[in-house]
Amino acid sequence: MKKIIFVALISIFNFQFSISHAQCNAALMKYAERYPAAEATDLYKLVFQDLYGPGHLLTDSLAAVRYITKEVAEMKDTNTFPLYEYTLCDSNFVRVNLVLVKRGVLSLEQLVSALLRSAKGLPSPDHKFVMSHSAAFRAAYDPHYRIVRRDIFEREILSLIP
Repeated sequence: MKKIIFVALISIFNFQFSISHAQCNAALMKYAERYPAAEATDLYKLVFQDLYGPGHLLTDSLAAVRYITKEVAEMKDTNTFPLYEYTLCDSNFVRVNLVLVKRGVLSLEQLVSALLRSAKGLPSPDHKFVMSHSAAFRAAYDPHYRIVRRDIFEREILSLIP
């Protein structure tokens, strides 16, 4: 069933990507193997993030700082989500784990600056197409991250990660 959903997702989004349908399909299958608790919503979210990045989230930088500060304070330092993870299928963006802020590897100011610059100039999708992770995904992997544009991540953040 998951394979059918993956293929459907790629078919829906395929026209937007520079890589082939087969490459996107392979990337989604690899993601599903890495995250067996992932549901269709989670796969959709990953593809959606590669197309739209953080553009739909950032409307107020002060609110972003407050929300991230609260989330970092409440999250466990032991979450099993990767420290960073490239989105699919073109890998235009990177999921940056908030545990890096919690551990002091990345400052809140650095992250918010990267987020604001990552969101600049991006199309804002209709909010009815924005989805959260499934309950199963949240329970299994406890994801706490923000989306940063790939070039900003690789230039400013990647070298900070141990």
